[in-house]
Amino acid sequence: MHYVAKLTKEMDGGYSVEFPDLDGCFTEGDSLEEALSNAKEAMELTLMDVFDGCPLPVASTKENRRNGLYSVEVSPSMSVALEVVAARGSRSQSEVANSMGMRLQAYQRLEDPNSNLSMRMMERVAAAIGKKLVVSMV
Repeated sequence: MHYVAKLTKEMDGGYSVEFPDLDGCFTEGDSLEEALSNAKEAMELTLMDVFDGCPLPVASTKENRRNGLYSVEVSPSMSVALEVVAARGSRSQSEVANSMGMRLQAYQRLEDPNSNLSMRMMERVAAAIGKKLVVSMV
């Protein structure tokens, strides 16, 4: 999972960064490397809103480095948690936990970007919400 950051070289040096697909997500950096590092941090902080009930923003902007558009990868653990939340849709955590035969608190850890889900647990979550688990390495 990734979003595209638009980096703009500033007249006084450094770069300003914005994400066309993430409203209100801005940062900056003194160098290209620092700007991209700060972009990843700002992006992941903005995506935390998904865990508070906001919808997962659609990543529609395409990378084009010549035009200052750089792809920024979401960390794998956060990507998994975001995908679980998005796939759950309007179903409550309690409803999914019940269908999996687990306690609500245990299920809530599955939507924690700091958790370490096993493949077996990811398969159980997918089955409980009527989805198919697909894993790819790119």
